[in-house]
Amino acid sequence: MTPIVPVYSIAKTYTAIAACMTFDLDGRIGQHVPALHPNLATLTVRDLLMHRSGLNDYSGWSDYHANVSARADPWPVEDILARAHTGDPGQFRYSNIGYLLLRLALENVHDDTFFGTLDRLVLSPLGVEAFPFSTRDDWSLCTHPSISDELRNYHPGWVYTGTFAARVDDAARGIALIMQGQLGSAHAAAMRETLPVDAPGHPFDTAGYGLGLMTSGMPPTVVGHGGGGPGFSLFAACSAQGERWHGAVSDSEDAGFRIIQECVDAVRVSSA
Repeated sequence: MTPIVPVYSIAKTYTAIAACMTFDLDGRIGQHVPALHPNLATLTVRDLLMHRSGLNDYSGWSDYHANVSARADPWPVEDILARAHTGDPGQFRYSNIGYLLLRLALENVHDDTFFGTLDRLVLSPLGVEAFPFSTRDDWSLCTHPSISDELRNYHPGWVYTGTFAARVDDAARGIALIMQGQLGSAHAAAMRETLPVDAPGHPFDTAGYGLGLMTSGMPPTVVGHGGGGPGFSLFAACSAQGERWHGAVSDSEDAGFRIIQECVDAVRVSSA
């Protein structure tokens, strides 16, 4: 069994199913997050989940990366939202700011923390053992042998989308259970709906992105999500109907495509 690590953006799939269980996907995010700038308030939940809102992404900000590398404390959420801007909607444009808005909406509607909301709606019902990962103290819950004192100085608050710590194989199993319809067959079907994305060199065939899911094939045959941040690269994949799953983690932050290929191969080989 793999060690407990921050799953980083793999949490987006769990955010997506929680959003499906909570919101009208074609409703506006401003209905659930008060005092947003009008350009943000009118964005739909569906477009945010699919990264098709036109929003920019803080991962492109040099000062963001400089502060993360310096192990500084995260900025207030308001500072992130003040720098958010929208372009033309409809085209795929990966945006962590979009998932920050979804996180805020879930916290507001459920009157709970991000982890508390996911745990009650998704993680505990699926039997996924997970732990909060929002403060430096939460590194104590992680068990990977490569975690150093320097890495423990990284503040998880820089993951504005929200995340949690878990074993990546268990996170993959949870996604498979979602795809099996354990939290509702209509939600699973909606999450499999996908649109193609331009991803040169990606191990997925005809890569796409649905509601919080990276997808391979049209219609999808393999789905999942990656995660990457200080210390780790991860991927969790399963067959589109959830019969098979595989998760992989590397302590190299540059292992993205390699571990995606490992997961895709494992899911496909096990179906032979």
